[in-house]
Amino acid sequence: IAQQESLSRPDCKVVSINWGPWDGGMVCAALKRKFAKSGIELIPLNAGAMCMLYEMQGDNNSPAEVVISANLISPRANNSVETTCLAARQSPGEPPDEKLSLTLKREIDLDRYPILEAHILDGKPVVPFALITEWLAHGALHENPGLLLHGLDDMRIFHGIKLDGSKKVIRLLAGKPRKKESIFEVNVEIRDGLQDGIDIIHYGATAILADTLEAPPVFNIAEDIASKPYAKSMDEIYEKILFHGFELRGLQEIMGYSSRGMVARISAAPSPAKWMKEPLRTKWIGDPLMLDSAFQMALIWCFEENSAVSLPSYSASYRQYRTVFPADGVTAVLEVKEASRRKMKGDFTFLDSDGVVVAQLTGYEAVIDASLSRAFKTRHAA
Repeated sequence: IAQQESLSRPDCKVVSINWGPWDGGMVCAALKRKFAKSGIELIPLNAGAMCMLYEMQGDNNSPAEVVISANLISPRANNSVETTCLAARQSPGEPPDEKLSLTLKREIDLDRYPILEAHILDGKPVVPFALITEWLAHGALHENPGLLLHGLDDMRIFHGIKLDGSKKVIRLLAGKPRKKESIFEVNVEIRDGLQDGIDIIHYGATAILADTLEAPPVFNIAEDIASKPYAKSMDEIYEKILFHGFELRGLQEIMGYSSRGMVARISAAPSPAKWMKEPLRTKWIGDPLMLDSAFQMALIWCFEENSAVSLPSYSASYRQYRTVFPADGVTAVLEVKEASRRKMKGDFTFLDSDGVVVAQLTGYEAVIDASLSRAFKTRHAA
């Protein structure tokens, strides 16, 4: 496109920059480690900005396609702006990333985890993001007995865990707890085996642990969020929109929706032993069916508002305010904060029968993609 535009607009400077990874934005500590092990250096923010200015200074005859990466460039001392740009290297004075220790290793297959039969995408079992939150929480609590899970921050999906007919071996890794006022922060990751000599990081987060849980915030459902009645039945939703099997059909009723969000009644998860053999714990740390059903709400909302389905990609913050979730389920409120054709962002609040906040998940992001419908339909066909 840049080449075409540069030819059709001879008086306009057109450039398409293919950037290497920057030392900021979505490049968190886990991703930094992954890049470092691959021999990929990061572009410092100031140097990246100077690179942008340098390319903008070029005339109309300069290339329309540019690749900028800290590994591919070498410093030139004859031009101060260019030197800043071309010498983009990670500062040697930065402290090394924290070394994580192995807390647990597990084999994942359909025999050990029959729940995965209910979460099949494009013909392959995929570990649900909601179940991953339990594993991340367990990884943080394993070496910190006596503390409680208060939440998970900066939860990221790097590579989803898919089964390709054989078992997968995953590892839970955790760092040392860092005291921060009344809480402790623990970096946690889920990895599997080496690929080309490099650890594959699937998920990462910062677990928030505490001696006691904070009191829940007060929350009132905005009247306009559930202003429209929802006509489709639960059977129709699961047969025509969602891909989830019977065990993950946690939505009891959609009480209403609008362009601002959705309100639904959600079932509680059964015991871990119902979903898997040899569970990590006899009781859930949170409630994975509650979380997965919330993500299903976001998927339905995207389908109704954008005619395309979505999958979770990121969560900024999750907080829970009790150690035992209601056995009769919760009311979930989705508040959509931002939406485009490619992405939706929103917050979830989970309420008990008395309207008291059980948990909140904020800064949720989902990728919207029309091509996902084909992967969903593969499940229905199966």
